[in-house]
Amino acid sequence: MKKWKKEVELNVPIEFAWPFFYGDVEKKKMIFPKVVGEEILESTEQVVGSVIHQTYQIGSLTEQYEITIRKYADESDYKMIQESFILNDRFQMTIDYELQRVDNKTTKFIYTSLNKPKNPLLSLFQLFGRDEVVVNFMNRTKDTIENAYKTTAD
Repeated sequence: MKKWKKEVELNVPIEFAWPFFYGDVEKKKMIFPKVVGEEILESTEQVVGSVIHQTYQIGSLTEQYEITIRKYADESDYKMIQESFILNDRFQMTIDYELQRVDNKTTKFIYTSLNKPKNPLLSLFQLFGRDEVVVNFMNRTKDTIENAYKTTAD
């Protein structure tokens, strides 16, 4: 099992950042450019337990996942969504996207990913895993959300 945890400060209000992670597919596509669509398969009033069918496009390959919402919080100073899905029929993925209000113009974004291989032999390959993909995602997310905020402020 491999766990990644990174955090970065976003120079935007928490309410501006939240739709990039939940509730606005077009904004979500801006930080997840390989997402081409989402469809809600099951919806619950409290969000937890909802199931989303997500389609990814990687080159000529199309991948589809059923994402289950495991945790959800939407408070004025704290927002969080935890998604769980099977990646390539090999890994049970659990990903947390957390936003914490620092002040009215700054938000702390915390990303946590837990990758649990379905096959124990795959655990050996995780020993050599680097955080480059996560660091790139964090940088892209920060740049994308901050640039989107600047264009709305102009």
